[in-house]
Amino acid sequence: MKKLVSILLIFTFGLSSCEKDDICDANTPTTPRLVITFYKDIDPTTPAPVVNMTVKGKDETNPIIFNESATDSTQYYVNTSKISIPLRTDANTTTYEFTYNAGATSRNTDILTFTYTRENIYVSRACGFKMNFTLDQAIPVVRTDPDGINWMLSINVLNRNIVSEDETHINIVF
Repeated sequence: MKKLVSILLIFTFGLSSCEKDDICDANTPTTPRLVITFYKDIDPTTPAPVVNMTVKGKDETNPIIFNESATDSTQYYVNTSKISIPLRTDANTTTYEFTYNAGATSRNTDILTFTYTRENIYVSRACGFKMNFTLDQAIPVVRTDPDGINWMLSINVLNRNIVSEDETHINIVF
C-alpha cells in the first residue's frame, strides 16, 4: 500500500510540474502586408485588374510569387485588382519594381519606394513579436520611372497605419 501511495504522489508531483504547450494560434495577427488596390483611369471608382504585372523587390533576383500553382514564369504574374506585399522589417524604406504587362515587349516598369516608421509589438510568448508600420506623413511613396513613361497615373494613400490586411492602404490609378 505504501508503494502505491508513493507512486501516486510521484505521479501527482510529476503532473503538477507540466506547463501547457506554447503554440501560436494560426488566427493570431502577424506582421501585416501593404494592401494596394488598382483602378483604371476610365473608371477610378471600380477596382480593375492589372495585366500580367510582376512585383520585384530592389536587389532581388526574382519577383514575388503570386501564383503558387504555376511552375513557369507565370507564377510571378498577378492579374487581379488587389495585391498584398510585405514591407521590410529591418529598414524604414522598401523599394519595389512594378512591371505592367511583364510578359510582352510593351512592358512598362515603375519603381515605388515606401517610407515608413516601424513599431515592434509583443504578441505572446508563443507567437513572439509582430511589426506594425506607419507610412511617412510628408512623403509616403516616391515613384521613379527608369524608362520615362509612367504606367501608374496616380498614387493615393488611404490609410497610413498598416496594422492589418483587412483594408486597402494605397490606391493606384493606371
